[in-house]
This record gives sequence, C-alpha cells and structure tokens, in this order.
Amino acid sequence: MALNQEQPDRVPFFYWDVPDFGIKIMKHLGFNTRDQLLEFLDVDFRWIEPEYVGPNLIAQNNKKKKDIWGVGYSKIKTGEYEYWEADEFPLAGLTEPEEIEDYPWPTTDLFDFTVLPGLIEKYKEYAIMTAPGYSSPGLFRIMYRLIGKENFIDVMMYHPKFFQTVADRVIEFYKEFIKLFFDYAGNKVDFIRIADDYGESSGLSISKDLWEFYCKPAIEAFIEIPKQHGVKFYMHSCGAVRKLLPEIISLGADVLDPIQTRADGMEPSGLKEDFGKYITFSGALDEELLLRQGTPETVKQGVKDLLDTMAPGGGFFLGPSHKLKVETPVENVIAMYEAAKEWKY
Repeated sequence: MALNQEQPDRVPFFYWDVPDFGIKIMKHLGFNTRDQLLEFLDVDFRWIEPEYVGPNLIAQNNKKKKDIWGVGYSKIKTGEYEYWEADEFPLAGLTEPEEIEDYPWPTTDLFDFTVLPGLIEKYKEYAIMTAPGYSSPGLFRIMYRLIGKENFIDVMMYHPKFFQTVADRVIEFYKEFIKLFFDYAGNKVDFIRIADDYGESSGLSISKDLWEFYCKPAIEAFIEIPKQHGVKFYMHSCGAVRKLLPEIISLGADVLDPIQTRADGMEPSGLKEDFGKYITFSGALDEELLLRQGTPETVKQGVKDLLDTMAPGGGFFLGPSHKLKVETPVENVIAMYEAAKEWKY
C-alpha cells in the first residue's frame, strides 16, 4: 500500500547500520542474531544475498582486509570505536586501458547462489531485498575506491577511454551477478537495491550530463532482468540528489533512499509535495545530529514531526537518513521505532 501511495495501517519500518552498531545493540538487548533484533524493532524488510565462497579477504590480525575488487581497507580506532577505512586504491595512477587487461577482476564464481531459495522461504513473510554490499549493484561507489576518490574526476575528464573500460568491467560483473541472482530468486524477491552516491551535502557530485552518460545506462542494465520479474527498484543515493529525481523516477525507481534531510533540497516537506505522487521515500530521520547526538525524547519528537509530514497518503518507509554509526546511542534507535509504533495517522 505504501508503494502505491495508499495509506497503510502503519508506516513500514526500514533499518540500516554499520556492523559494529549491530553488534552493540544486539549485545545491549541480549540478542544473538540479527533476525531477533529486526523482529524486536518490528522492521518489515529482510536482506538476502548469495554466500561468498572465495578466498579469505580479512587478514589474520583483523586489522587489514580487501574486497572482491582488490580495494584495501585498514581498521581505524577512534576513541573506543573502530571502523574500516579504504586506503589502498589498486587502479590509482593508471590511465591506459592496456594497463588493466590482466587485472584480477572478480567473477561470479566467488558466490554460491544456490542458498537464495532457502533464504526466500525463510523470509517469505517480509519484504525481501537484495542486501547492501555485493548484492546491491552500483557503479561509481566501486570506481571511487578502485581509482581513488581524489583522482576520480580527473580520470573521468582526461582519460575517458580508461574510465569507460573500468566502468564496463564493473557493469559486466554485475550483469552476470544479477542474472544468476534472479535465476534462483525469480519473482520472489520484492526489491533490487541499486546503490550509488551521486550527491554531496550541497548538490550533485557530478554534472547531470555525466550522470546521464555513465550512470543511467548502468542502472538500465542492472534493472532489466529484475523488472522482467516484476521486482521493485529501490534506488540508494546519499546527498543532495533532488535535481536527479525526475530522471530517477523516469528510470522506473519505486523508492529513493536514504533521504539525507540536511542536504540541500532534501527537505521532507518539499520532496513530499513535489514528488510524493511518483515515488516512495525511505529513511529521512536525521542520523547525524538527531540520532547520534539527541536524546530519546528529542528523537521521539523528531519521529512525530517527520511522520506528520511524510506518512499521510502512503509513499514512505521510516528509517535513518544514513547507516547507524557505532557511536549512536542504542536508546535513541529504540526510541525511533517506539515513537513510530505509537504514531497515528
């Protein structure tokens, strides 16, 4: 009903965190599994993904790791908290297509897709979505880390053949990944989550023309098979992406996430008024100031104000405006979902 801009009995709930926060809140609540946490919070979504069966990517000391693309990460400690930060960009400094002909690009052999039917059966009572991470196809968010964000724009502008070659390899991998995913999942998955970041706090991170040249064809390739199965298209992009919303809607996006309301043009009331008839919004509860720095009382008031604006008439899923960070008070997250349960149309 929410997707069809109809008013459901309550607002659907979405949840998204960094792994360390998940561990923290589960420990606080005495839970052993993520399913227990999601059930406690009354979250309506469940994520599924194939099983990674490739080589171990994390070093024995748990301080270094690589992803399937060869990007390196180090575990950084700030005060009492730790997090992974990308610090090895394997294609940094390269500019010619010939230089990456022998690069060890990932293949779908790294994943076991046969686990998907069992997961679909397990979560059949929920809205099932392709999981964030490897199962949420993207383009620029992967290329940022391969090339290095500092060099990204220069490579795009001055070495377009190299840039396009890298883009083609990422798209090629994901087209095969998506095909295999839906060979096993069919029409029993509700959402494919396409995840990229096109915005910053003050506007788009690239021009609209460049987005249309590189990103639009990638999205079209990613959603072709899922749309044949009737799967909904859940678009993730952080930042100020209001200028892209007509394009995203025209591509057939059913949902936009996570709605960073402190970014320019992303005020909830304006988005609801101008686009609420055409797309469902997901997220939007300020993660940076309200959830991280507020109190349970201010969080509850923030939830009420947000739902008063976004929930009437459907077209809204409640969740944080970005991943819940490890330093977020557990009490504030619990207060978010408690307030949403108490809110009435």
